Amino acid sequence: MNYYSCKDLTFVICAYKECEYLEESILSLLNQSEKANILISTSTPNGHIEGLAEKYGIKMCVNPNGGQIADYNFAMRQAETPLIMLAHQDEVLHKDFVKEIIEKINRSEDPIIVFTDYIEMHNNIVDKKQSKMIKIKKVLLGPAHSRLLMRTKFGKRMIQCLGNPITHPSVVCVRNKMPEIVFREEYKAAMDWDLWERLSKLEGSFVYVDKILLYHRMNDDNQTAVLLRTTNDRYNNEYEIFCRFWPRGIAKLIMRFYSNAYKNY
Repeated sequence: MNYYSCKDLTFVICAYKECEYLEESILSLLNQSEKANILISTSTPNGHIEGLAEKYGIKMCVNPNGGQIADYNFAMRQAETPLIMLAHQDEVLHKDFVKEIIEKINRSEDPIIVFTDYIEMHNNIVDKKQSKMIKIKKVLLGPAHSRLLMRTKFGKRMIQCLGNPITHPSVVCVRNKMPEIVFREEYKAAMDWDLWERLSKLEGSFVYVDKILLYHRMNDDNQTAVLLRTTNDRYNNEYEIFCRFWPRGIAKLIMRFYSNAYKNY
């Protein structure tokens, strides 16, 4: 049995340049029905970020050695609480996100990560129904409804063997379960899935909250969309991760279908 409270969770907002959605993201954290701790982490300090940090009384941590992976790893080191979540600067959380996470994690056994369902936003409007991609993820997450399975290496790997159904911006991590190097530079196009796959080998549980508690903004500026337009890194990274679950021939076959999901970005 766990005895976490909302004060055991820190949101670390990963802020970059002058994002027009940052204040909306901050407000969604401040307006939670149960209040957690909030920090801002950035490697691009500027008047916009500093002004919002001062306006809302949020501590700002500056990474002197920026870069996508370096920024995320720096952000992970800023929280001192047992639970940490990297909050994306353009995402919005449901007001009961903290409440639901804490309730679920306290009913789990030896948690490693906790994650939730989500829905997409387009042009600042929340979709009326979940996209085809989200529905496919929910199918992959079918086994995640079994607490018994999610305590096993087999179960934690089963939900990942046909793709990555765990949405990074919804994930709360148990800090002492994280590896020394949380995100790896060579997997910058699939850094989250690389982490979930490594964590699946640990003793402990993946905990799924089957409620829409995250509003995921889709736009041309998110890192996934940029990488898909400019490099083959995502294909190469994901193919390598599939090879951790399957022989190479099967992994290539799965990638033919899985890469169709790129059309959603």
